Amino acid sequence: MSRSDSIINLIVIALGVFVAYHSHAVLKLGILISPGAGFLPFLCGIALIVLGVVWRLQGWLRKPRPIAKAAGTGEAAGAAEAAPLPGTRTKLVMAFLTTVAYAVLFERIGFLLATLVFMLGWQLVVERERWVKAVIVTAICAAAMYGLFRFLLRVELPPNPFLS
Repeated sequence: MSRSDSIINLIVIALGVFVAYHSHAVLKLGILISPGAGFLPFLCGIALIVLGVVWRLQGWLRKPRPIAKAAGTGEAAGAAEAAPLPGTRTKLVMAFLTTVAYAVLFERIGFLLATLVFMLGWQLVVERERWVKAVIVTAICAAAMYGLFRFLLRVELPPNPFLS
């Protein structure tokens, strides 16, 4: 496990510990039949801890592969695999900004319209899909999420202020 992977792994585990502790100490957990506000965050914190520990164990158990020299170049053959792809950071930043925009718009323009904008933005900006596919995926996903939260889970969603 590289040094940067090790640091990120510790951050993931620490975040899991913080979320689980905060959910248990500040929010009410409730019980399985009647969960409180902290129940789902507590489970997410535990999941982060477990995944972080599994990741750490994989790093310790994985044997490093020997680096073979590329024919005639003198460079390591595995160097191309280790280098991040050029668009990876840009894609990560665009994904973050799209998610932040969704969080900002969620209360202001309502669940359905914010979800439509988010999904369309994600498909076009992050995934770089064509317009037709982006619109189809956006419509199907937004309708499915609306149906799931509104009708199956009976969650009160923020309404669209333009229609009120």
